[in-house]
Amino acid sequence: MTLRGVTGALLVAAAFVSSWNAVQIRGVQPGDLLLALALLLSAFSLAGGRMPWLPSWVKWASACLLLVLATHLIFPMSMTYMSQRFVYVPWFIKITGVDPVENGVFRAAKWLLAMTLLPALIVDASRKNPKIVEKITKAWMLGAVVSAFIAVTDLAGITSINTYLIFLGGASGRQAGLTAHPNHLGMSASMVVPIAIGVAMKSRWRGIPLILVLMLGAIVSGSRAGQAGFVLAVAATLALSQRARRFAPVMIVATGVAISSVVWIYPNTVDTAARFFRFDTTDKYVAQANEERADLSNQAIKDFAARPVDGVGLEVLNQAHNIYLQILAAGGLVLGAGFAVYFLGVLRAGYAERRSPDPLGLYLLVAVLVWIAAGTFGTQLTDRYLYFPVGALAALQYHRMRRSRERRRILGQMAIARRAEIEEYPALTA
Repeated sequence: MTLRGVTGALLVAAAFVSSWNAVQIRGVQPGDLLLALALLLSAFSLAGGRMPWLPSWVKWASACLLLVLATHLIFPMSMTYMSQRFVYVPWFIKITGVDPVENGVFRAAKWLLAMTLLPALIVDASRKNPKIVEKITKAWMLGAVVSAFIAVTDLAGITSINTYLIFLGGASGRQAGLTAHPNHLGMSASMVVPIAIGVAMKSRWRGIPLILVLMLGAIVSGSRAGQAGFVLAVAATLALSQRARRFAPVMIVATGVAISSVVWIYPNTVDTAARFFRFDTTDKYVAQANEERADLSNQAIKDFAARPVDGVGLEVLNQAHNIYLQILAAGGLVLGAGFAVYFLGVLRAGYAERRSPDPLGLYLLVAVLVWIAAGTFGTQLTDRYLYFPVGALAALQYHRMRRSRERRRILGQMAIARRAEIEEYPALTA
């Protein structure tokens, strides 16, 4: 196996475990270790003189992030202001006493690994083997399925895996599977379901169980953003893919049969499941969560007003419960401009794949759309599992551009040959 082949295998493994952010080895996620190994192997390619290819939208956002980091290292925010900010302390941190505070440099390094180096690694691994993009995407989807399955078995009392990873519990009994928080489970399940629908269109016996497990995972997570994102993912996939629309009746019937069977076997399931749909604003836990989110949003707005150009620092990057307010609060207009370009760039790369005979790009586009939409109500911004579809779309963009350049080169050669033929035999071509 070549060096690039080993790097590709490491990326497939990293994609599989990327959403398992509760699984850690001495405080480090296995996915990060695998990505670090892949980056180390890719460094040998750089030593050989081959530079990685990156889309311009990745470079622009990375430059803005580094600029914000540099300005805060040189001109840090007032400690007086930072000490007076409203900071929400999650109840499980109060119980466990574990508060994983990260400084701005460390947070920027992890974010650069996800938003910049991960797409570069996937593009580089796919140069000689474009099929690796599909393998990485399916591994990413299967990892989320495993996490969702663990969440369901934990709820049923068959296993108690999450309690050994991170203590969550709670009055609602929300499940997190192999993730560090139920919201991560909801987000990962909703993002990967378009890939599962693609599998189901090729093999119903393999794809439908995947969709059902992901649906149950989104439900038992109790994540409102994840549940709404799941519905959005299914609806967008059906709307954008004609093939998926033909599959819709089968999926609806299978879902109905599965739910009816569970309710028939376990009649109390309806009452049990109802508590996971946390959209009732009269519920005291939901009302409390809404109030806390409002306080966090107000603080993010104050942060942006206090330092609108470059924000108050990357230390607050996960506090607003809204990724757009988080970006503006932490990095101001500079980081906001960078990520406007980033999100528009990845959406454009996905939209350009709509005419491809392979629907993979379309499914990845829906996955990113779900993240961007659900990000209005979530904190998921720097987690590595979010950027595997971004990296896959960057790789598809690279190969599309390479094919386009090759077509232009061939057409140019044909035009030159035609002109030479006219000049040599003018009478025959008149």
